[in-house]
Amino acid sequence: MRSNKIDKAMRTLHASDDLYDRVLAESRQNAARARIKPGRLALRSIPVAIAAGIAVIALGGVTVSAISNSEFFANAFAPRGENGSNQASWVVPGGGDGTHEIPIKQEYRVIASEDVVDGLENEVETVGIKFEGLGLTMTVREMLADENGCGMVRFSLDCPDGLHLATEYGGPNEIVFDYSSENRFSTIRMECTNGIGLNSYSYYDAGTLTDTHLDGTMYFSPIGEIHRADGQTIGAASVLQGVKWCISGSMDATVASEAFKPSALVETREFSGQQAGISCYLSPFSIWFANHDAEDYRSLKLNLSDGVAWTVFEDARLNPDGVNVANTYVQSAIESRGSVWVLSGLVDPQGVLSITGIELNGSSTTERTYLPTC
Repeated sequence: MRSNKIDKAMRTLHASDDLYDRVLAESRQNAARARIKPGRLALRSIPVAIAAGIAVIALGGVTVSAISNSEFFANAFAPRGENGSNQASWVVPGGGDGTHEIPIKQEYRVIASEDVVDGLENEVETVGIKFEGLGLTMTVREMLADENGCGMVRFSLDCPDGLHLATEYGGPNEIVFDYSSENRFSTIRMECTNGIGLNSYSYYDAGTLTDTHLDGTMYFSPIGEIHRADGQTIGAASVLQGVKWCISGSMDATVASEAFKPSALVETREFSGQQAGISCYLSPFSIWFANHDAEDYRSLKLNLSDGVAWTVFEDARLNPDGVNVANTYVQSAIESRGSVWVLSGLVDPQGVLSITGIELNGSSTTERTYLPTC
């Protein structure tokens, strides 16, 4: 399993695959020896085969009760910094031999969902799936997805023999299991029922963590070659066909949940670049660059109507504090289809005036601007 700390650092620095592999391998070895306005929401409803009963699926006769949807966002976008700070900082090994430390900073845009997009919390869907695999019980409570094929899921994990998290791995509160423990399980993940993969990272709520229980949020995005839903949206078709959750262990053992089919997706707003045919799509919690490898950018910012610029990511060489900024939970390269990110905070797409990407070539920079098409 990749360490998300290293993943974010290497992607921010655009390290070579060889460098990435060396840094990750060394990190694992070291660990073995010792992470605004109202009225703006639009939802694209999609007919599904099981309209009745889509809200709750119960396994083994167990009905899972949902928390309030406002609490969904309060937990999913809670600050993960020390003592509740809305910023977190850490370092990861770099320089190939691990002797150079790469500083990383993540900021959490802590804003109530109703203050970003009115009605957004009403679009959270109850999942209600509870299943057990390899000694671990996973209860999937709620989910929200958008037209980029991205989203988030609230869940809980229980294991009477202990969860055994490896807290030295990952970003703040990231769920990474200790491979050296006696647990039969080693990862939790999410995938589409049609076989298309999803890139997912999970984080626990610090106030709920015990030796045997945690509540958390799984953030996901499409990865690899994904077909569009309607000729304009990536990933959504696969997500709408159904998703499932998996508990995996050693020897390729995997236990999967029953499928869940979302009934609707939060719409995105299109922004067009200066170059013909290059567009990006922004939802309240994700951004996707179509037909363009936005990982060429060393800085990406959302320019808001209140005059504030929200940084999605930024290389230390462009950042005034000299640190790498990674305000994302998930970042994925979409084969032949560009790049996608799940943000570490909510934003109103209608309140974004423009999106700015900066390429860095030696000491010179090239700035590209994306403007809304409607």
